[in-house]
Amino acid sequence: MFSWKVLKSELYKNISRKSTLILLIPAALSLLIAIGVRSGALELTLTTGETGALSCMDYLFLSWTVLSSLGITGIILLLFSSFAFSGEIERGQIRLYLLRTGKRSGVLLGKYLASVISSLCSVLAALACTVISYYWLIAGSSLGNGGFHGSAVGGLGTGEILAYIGLGLVMYLLWISVTFLIGLFCGPFVTFILSAVFLYGGNYLAARETAFSKLLPAYWGNQLLTGEWDSWLPAAAATVFLLLLVCLILGAAIWRFSRMDMR
Repeated sequence: MFSWKVLKSELYKNISRKSTLILLIPAALSLLIAIGVRSGALELTLTTGETGALSCMDYLFLSWTVLSSLGITGIILLLFSSFAFSGEIERGQIRLYLLRTGKRSGVLLGKYLASVISSLCSVLAALACTVISYYWLIAGSSLGNGGFHGSAVGGLGTGEILAYIGLGLVMYLLWISVTFLIGLFCGPFVTFILSAVFLYGGNYLAARETAFSKLLPAYWGNQLLTGEWDSWLPAAAATVFLLLLVCLILGAAIWRFSRMDMR
């Protein structure tokens, strides 16, 4: 059974502890990207419109592509999740939750949702910082047109850009659940490394044309970019499949967690 007490306690702890500051790294990097673009040190080379001027959504798409395609955002979120769960098991701190609640399933699900919420806040902060950086550094230069709606990059509209980002974000639900499952067998550093392998493996599969790739939401995000998007139905089905897979992985993690000897 899910424990609201664990969730609230975890969210409060995430706000108060200094290690949570690593979740601000994507936002800081988005600012550095804007500074690099404005100074000419960094060039975003994807095809733009005839004038080459970017709207806010165009720039948001390009900045997000840089952070996500390199796996920077995912790496930060997995590192945070690895130490939030596996790290506390290794240090024995998780026993305090077990003494308070007595339900291991509630502890695991509460900590998982806290990691998901914290990760979502990290991504939203990065996206917000990107928008602010655009109007601060890019909009008034020859690189930007000051508009909000996207249309220059590959002819993508605002809704399509947000759909592409959203389909990529759904994948993090899977990677964090994998991190929790691995964390029951390994220490935080090994958990982080193995989870990163799954992350990059998933990114590789999402760019391939295989039957399994079509079960990943990120695959359909890539299809949206290439203009091979026919309807929302396959993307919705892939999202449902991913959520079921997350439930299966969390179920396996709960089963394993309930049989661990906490010392």
